[in-house]
Amino acid sequence: MYWAIDRVLPHWDQRERHERWIAADPDRVWWALADLRADELPLTSLLSRVRGGPAAWRGGQPELAGLKVLENMAPRRLHADPPRELLLGDIARYAALRPSRPDVPRGDLCAFRAFNDPGWTKVAMNFTLCTQGGGTLLRTETRVLSTDAAAKRAFARYWLLVRAGSGLIRRDILRGVDARVGAVAGAPVVGTGVGEG
Repeated sequence: MYWAIDRVLPHWDQRERHERWIAADPDRVWWALADLRADELPLTSLLSRVRGGPAAWRGGQPELAGLKVLENMAPRRLHADPPRELLLGDIARYAALRPSRPDVPRGDLCAFRAFNDPGWTKVAMNFTLCTQGGGTLLRTETRVLSTDAAAKRAFARYWLLVRAGSGLIRRDILRGVDARVGAVAGAPVVGTGVGEG
């Protein structure tokens, strides 16, 4: 099947994929994904505190409570095709102690695709929903492409440190969506805030 991520980042340096079958139709899974809250993801919250350093360890992260996960991730929405695919993207220097971003509108699909300035890394992450066996197969894929060799080497070192945690977060999101679908079984599907784009 052809997805928006294939048009936006057809080649990559790094990639990871995860999936989970959920006993619900794609509309309900889309709603649960769009409405997923940070406080429903204990593992992701823990890893965020670890990455946040001593200030986050002392005070926790109460500001995350109730925040919608997909609206508060570093990658921003680039494209949505409900209930088939949601595509997020980000451009940064991730290996820096404090990641910086270029002066490019975040969440702008055309700007993301066209960007190729040296020294940066582009990340595209999608969620796809496919009807399967009376439910929905929810998949997420993350692709990473650096714009030059130095950025590629820097990101490869960073990736060695964060890849395991990144995979745990992706699986935590899939688990959280499944739990949310189960918790609200029978509730009507309503507007999600993640519209077409």
